[in-house]
Amino acid sequence: MGKRGSVPKKPYSNSFRSLQAIWEVLRRYASRESPLTVREIYGHLKDIESDPDMRPSLDTLERIFPQGRDLMGRLFLARVLEEGEPPPAESWLGEDGLHISVETPDGRVLAREGLTVQASREPFQAPSYSTVNKMLSQGIPFDLDTFPLRLRCVAQVPGKRGRKRTIPYEDWEDSLADDRAVKNNNVPRRYYLEDALSNAEWRLFSDLILVYPFLSEKQTQRFLAVLNRLHPRTVPVPRRYAYKRSSGLQMEIIAKLDEAIRTKRKVRILYGEHRLEYSGGTWQPVLRRREKNGELDVEPYALMWSNGNYYLVVRHRGMMNLRADRIMAVELLEDRFLRPPDFDPVHHRNSCPVMYPGEEKFVRLRCRTGLLNTLLDFFGDLPQYRKPETGPDGAETTEVTMSIAPAGVKLFALQYAGSVEVLEPKALREEIAQALEAAAKKYRS
Repeated sequence: MGKRGSVPKKPYSNSFRSLQAIWEVLRRYASRESPLTVREIYGHLKDIESDPDMRPSLDTLERIFPQGRDLMGRLFLARVLEEGEPPPAESWLGEDGLHISVETPDGRVLAREGLTVQASREPFQAPSYSTVNKMLSQGIPFDLDTFPLRLRCVAQVPGKRGRKRTIPYEDWEDSLADDRAVKNNNVPRRYYLEDALSNAEWRLFSDLILVYPFLSEKQTQRFLAVLNRLHPRTVPVPRRYAYKRSSGLQMEIIAKLDEAIRTKRKVRILYGEHRLEYSGGTWQPVLRRREKNGELDVEPYALMWSNGNYYLVVRHRGMMNLRADRIMAVELLEDRFLRPPDFDPVHHRNSCPVMYPGEEKFVRLRCRTGLLNTLLDFFGDLPQYRKPETGPDGAETTEVTMSIAPAGVKLFALQYAGSVEVLEPKALREEIAQALEAAAKKYRS
């Protein structure tokens, strides 16, 4: 009971709930083009307070908590990468809220009386105008899960042709300090939420998820669901029609390799190769342990992305580049290693076209300039070019030089034999000539 003569306290929403409400108002009603003043924000908060029924509607509950086995995925969105089915869940909507009972697959209830969750919302008491003004002036703390939105405070000032424009409020105050003729600042602060990334940048995130080949369709949808919570979309994410060849162990293998690289521990790798096997009435490629060097103890130097694949750069006698999607198992060993201080992952990638390793050698090519786009795709910024010349056949060519592993150059020269001539080294030129002669003989027979 209160003291004699005291006025009973009215229901009070704590500062956390007040900040949440302010944040929600800014999300719904404010934008960079239409920022809100404190008074306008306060008016929206009073509208929330006067709502006679702040409990979630039946439609909302059914949308957030659908019946069926997807329920646990909705409740525990942090389990993005977990494969397999969640435990069975049954839910029903009663007069006092939503009830959920969770059991293990064998029928055992996960609590003595059954596990239940009730969804409801307590009445909201709007904070005072001065409290709203103070909270906005102090800024909203990051621990409210506000990412990726940031609070912005602006002043609305006259622009060109009678239009209004907004500038950061601190810039407006600085301009007043420089203008001694202005004694009073009557321009109100306006607030809105600015997204950390543009829509195009958010689209890039979703595209990376959609095109990454080693995510299953199920994992892809889970990632997109989490991304959509960070940046809700008004239109569906467009498809990118990527070929998915997911491996259930891919994420686990990459995590182990990252740990080994970070802690400089050697690893034992089971490496595979594809073989044709007869199954279901057709011959299909299946990943099996490689017959030669199928088990390797290596020093992992780096994981890198090249040519649409993850590669593990390792030392095993010499340098090797292993496709991460062909690694079938990884075991961390106790032995440690020291990576050479002069090892540069970027230089290593650039010197290994299509990740063919080998000792660097000076290579000189003559290429048609129409192949320039492909040269950039294959070799990046490694080549040096000479002034283009027109040959006897009327084709424009340029001389290209670089220090690089010859094995990848051989692949490039054979693939584009009609537009590329290897001038140096002599041994590489002879290898390519022999390969072309053998191919011509095969096609003429």
